[in-house]
Amino acid sequence: MGLVLVALVLAACDPLGSSGSSSTTTVSTAPPSTPGTTLPPVVECPGIGDFAEGGGIGEVEANGSDSTTLGRISWETSDQCETFRFEFESAEGAPATSPPALRVGHIETFQVLRIEMDIEATVVTDQLVESGLVERLFVVTSLDGGMFADLHLSQPAAARVRVESSPAALLVDLRPGLVPFTGTAAIDEMVVLVSPTDGGMTDATSNLIGYSRTFEANVLVTASQDGVIVTETHTTAADWVETWGEFRLPVTLPPGSVEVFVGEANPEDGSLRGVTITLTVS
Repeated sequence: MGLVLVALVLAACDPLGSSGSSSTTTVSTAPPSTPGTTLPPVVECPGIGDFAEGGGIGEVEANGSDSTTLGRISWETSDQCETFRFEFESAEGAPATSPPALRVGHIETFQVLRIEMDIEATVVTDQLVESGLVERLFVVTSLDGGMFADLHLSQPAAARVRVESSPAALLVDLRPGLVPFTGTAAIDEMVVLVSPTDGGMTDATSNLIGYSRTFEANVLVTASQDGVIVTETHTTAADWVETWGEFRLPVTLPPGSVEVFVGEANPEDGSLRGVTITLTVS
């Protein structure tokens, strides 16, 4: 299926005529990366467009958007469809008229649907969802600039992206999918480790990717074999005060079975708090 481009010209003006600017938003829906699949719409999910699973689900190119902040997140569910609505605000705190640049897609394990957003702030930091398809969500400051929201799926789901203007909103439709997870994120009150996943295989150098709210954004990593620490290092996350902060850290591990801890030492008593996974290093 070829690339489908839908150009939406959004008039960025309010009823009082206080703004005469305009913006252009281009929504691109592309075939998913391999592996993946596309599914046709279903009656329970009104709207136009195919559902996709894996790789890039959709992308919004915004020129002149007034969206700076992610505001309210809400969702509606039915037997075969869940629609998540992400609303955006301007720098003045009013509803924005046009959505920011966006990119939506599954990460490599298929267990997390990521919404990358060209925004500066968020009202929501995390939320327990417990719908049929989504367990919880996190909003994260990215190391690359902007922010992203991760929907942690409770079962495979295909997705479709739509946008609205005046007020600006992103709508993500979900329906049951076909591709099973290859792993699930490790989640703690202070740390979410997205990759690698528990029980996985890795090379001698493993890239730890996730987000945290550890004290002063310091992220401690230790690797142990037979109860003996063989590697200890740390990194700094992109945030910890306003919301979750992304971290990435390459770690060299010895061959064999290794327990990897990611988190922090409690400043009060030195006890560790975070997540621990077991990896097999080839």
